[in-house]
Amino acid sequence: MSVLAKESAVVSRIEVFQGSVYIEETDLVFSLAALYDFLSQSSDEKIGYAEFQRQLYQSTLNQDLKAHGGQVVIHHSTGKVETSLYRLERLPTADNSL
Repeated sequence: MSVLAKESAVVSRIEVFQGSVYIEETDLVFSLAALYDFLSQSSDEKIGYAEFQRQLYQSTLNQDLKAHGGQVVIHHSTGKVETSLYRLERLPTADNSL
């Protein structure tokens, strides 16, 4: 949610991250492995990558994001979950959908 809110501390960390987590225009673009690495750097709770994937797949992420005005979509598909890129984008609002 911090990215959707464009919190400067989070955006700054993304800008210096060396990996496939970056801001493109106004959206966050990421691979799953790079997102795991990025989140692991700032978390005291350490879980393995397989557990991260399991939690992600079993979550209601897009429903939760929708409540905050966002959604995750495929940015670039390689046909494999591991190598595809995903994008966290803002949902259109009534103000800007015309």
